[in-house]
Amino acid sequence: MSLIAIDEEKCVGCNSCIRVCPSPLANKAAIDENGKSIIRINDNMCIKCGSCIAACTHKARYYSDDADEFFDALEKGEEIALIVAPAIMVAYVDSWYKMLTWLRNKGVKLIYDVSFGADICTWGHIRYVQKNPGKKIVSQPCAAIVNYILRYCRELIPSLSPVVSPMMCTAVYMRKYDGFRGKIAAISPCVAKKDEFTRSNGMINYNVTVDRLVKGMKERHVVLPTTGSPDDFSYDSPAGYVGALYPMPGGLKENLRIHVPEVSCINSEGSTKVYPELEYYATVRDMYKPVVFDVLNCEFGCNSGPGVGKEYDVFKRSTVLHDIRQAKNGQRKQVLTKKGEDSQFIEFDKKLRLEDFMTTYEPIGETVEVVSEEKIAEAYKTLRKTSEEDRNYDCHACGFKSCREMAKAIARGINVPENCRRYIQDNMKLEEERVSRLNAELEATTKELAGIIEDLARSIDDVNKEVNLISTNGRENYDKMNEMASFMDELNRMNEGINNMMKTIDGNVENYGAMTASVKDIAGKINLLSLNASIESARAGEAGRAFAVVAENIRELSDGSKESVATAEDNEQSIRESIDKVNETVSEFSEKFGIFTRLVDQAKDNSSAISQNGVNIKGSMDKVNQIADRLEVIVHKASGK
Repeated sequence: MSLIAIDEEKCVGCNSCIRVCPSPLANKAAIDENGKSIIRINDNMCIKCGSCIAACTHKARYYSDDADEFFDALEKGEEIALIVAPAIMVAYVDSWYKMLTWLRNKGVKLIYDVSFGADICTWGHIRYVQKNPGKKIVSQPCAAIVNYILRYCRELIPSLSPVVSPMMCTAVYMRKYDGFRGKIAAISPCVAKKDEFTRSNGMINYNVTVDRLVKGMKERHVVLPTTGSPDDFSYDSPAGYVGALYPMPGGLKENLRIHVPEVSCINSEGSTKVYPELEYYATVRDMYKPVVFDVLNCEFGCNSGPGVGKEYDVFKRSTVLHDIRQAKNGQRKQVLTKKGEDSQFIEFDKKLRLEDFMTTYEPIGETVEVVSEEKIAEAYKTLRKTSEEDRNYDCHACGFKSCREMAKAIARGINVPENCRRYIQDNMKLEEERVSRLNAELEATTKELAGIIEDLARSIDDVNKEVNLISTNGRENYDKMNEMASFMDELNRMNEGINNMMKTIDGNVENYGAMTASVKDIAGKINLLSLNASIESARAGEAGRAFAVVAENIRELSDGSKESVATAEDNEQSIRESIDKVNETVSEFSEKFGIFTRLVDQAKDNSSAISQNGVNIKGSMDKVNQIADRLEVIVHKASGK
C-alpha cells in the first residue's frame, strides 16, 4: 500500500500538490473517463515528505502508517518496545507522558527516548568527520531528504552522511547494546520514516505517527491516567541531553557546535528552499562547502512534520523548545567533567563502535533521464507555445515554477496539456471562434431550413391531396365493382335462361325431325299407293279389292298427316315463343352488357386516375427525399462532421 495516497473522488485537479512537491516525477496528471482532471501519485518516485497533504485543501491526499498493526500486536501481548521522538513532547506538552504511561501499563516492555539516540548521532558525526579530515557531508536525520537524494540527486549519495538517524541510533543501541529481541515501534512525526525503517532490515518494525497514535487511542476509547506529571515519567533508556533539540531547525548544527564550536556547518529547512539548495550544493566545489550541511524537509523542523497532526503554532512550540533547551543544557552541564569534557561522549567512546551506527546507500526508484531539447520543443508545440513570450509565460497555474518545467513534464508523459492555463485559454479562444463560425453557419442554415420547411409543407400538402383523391376514387371503384358484381349475377341468371331456352329449342328441333320423318314416311306410302293403284288399275278384275286397300291406306295417311300437321303447328308456336324469349333475353343482355361496359370504363378511368395519383405522390415523395437529403447535409455541416 502507498504511504501517500489519493482519494480521486475528492481530487479536483487544482495542482496544489504539484506546486509544493519537490519530486519531479511523483505526480502524474491525467484526465479520467469523465473528463475530470486527477493528480495521481507515482509511489516509487514519491519521497513521502507529506507536503501535498498539508497543501491539499480538498483533503484528497492522505497517508498511512503502522498504527493499527501496532495496536493489534499490543492487544495480542507481543513483546514490543517503543522509541519516542521528542516531537510528542512539543505537540502534546500536557499529555505526552500520560499516553506513554498508558502504553507501558498496556504491556510495552521498554520505552526509549530518541533524544538519547540523537546524542549518539551527534557523537557519530563528530567522530566520523574527525576520522575523515576534509570530508564534506550532508546530514541524514531527515528521511524525506534521504529519499530525495536516493531518487533524484544521486550524485550526492557519496556525500550523504553514513551515520544513521537518531531513531536508528536508538534502535541500534536497544538491540546491539541492550539486547532487545522483540519488535520496536517508533512514535514519530514523519511519514517518510517508514522507508528508512524498511531499509533497516527489521531494525524498527512499526512507524506510528504521533497523530495516528492519538487517534488510535480515541478510537479505542482509551482512558488516560488523570494523575502524575512529566517529572513522574522516566524513560528506560539512558538519559538524553541536547539531542532533544534535533527536531528544531538547525538542531544538528546546534548540537555539533555545543561539542565542537569551530565546526563549519550550514542548515537549510523547508521544501521550497532545501531541495533547490541541495541541487546547487551538488555543483559547488568542495572548497566552498561546509563540513556538515544540516538539512530538513519541514520548515519548522520535525516538530511540524506531517505525522504530528496539529497545526504548527510557532509561538507556543518555540516557547516549549526554549524551555527544553534550557533544561537540557542545564542537565548537560551537570555531566561535564572538571576539565569540561562531556562525560556522555567519554562513555560513548568507551562503549560504542562507530561502525554499528553507520550505513550505506543504494539508488532507488526510476532513473531520472534528462529530457532532450527536441522533446521539450515538441512539448511546447503540443502546448501551442510557439513564441518566447508564450514559453516564458510562467503563470504557475500548472503547479510548476516555469513553462519549461511543465514542458518537461509533458515530454515525460506525467502531465497533460489540459493542465496548462494558457493552453486552456487558447482552446477557449479557438472554441469561441468555432462557436462564432458555427453561429453564422447556423443562421444561414436556419434560413435555408425555413425555405426547406416551406417546400416540405407544400410537398406534404400535395401528397395529402393526392391521397384524398385516391381515397375518393377508391370508394367510387368499390361502389362500381359492387354494381358490376350485381350485374354479373344478372348476366349469370340471363345466361342460365338462354341455356334453358336453347335446350327447349333443341327439343323442338328434335320434334321437327320426328315430324319430318313421319311426313317422309307418308310420302313414301303415298308413292307406293300410287304405284299399286296404277298396277291394280291394270287389273280390271280385282279393282274393287285393291282400291279398298288403297282407300284404307289413304285414310291412315290422312290421319297421320293431320297429326303431323297439328304437331308441326304446335312446335312452330313453341319455337316462336322460345325465339321471342331468346330475343328478349338477348336484348336485355345487350342492355346489361352496355351498363357493364360503362362500369368497366369508369373503373378503368378511376384506375387510370389512381395510377396518375401514384405518379404524383411519387413525385412529391421524391421532393420530400430531396429535402431530407438537403437536411442531412445541413445537419452534418452544422455538427462539423
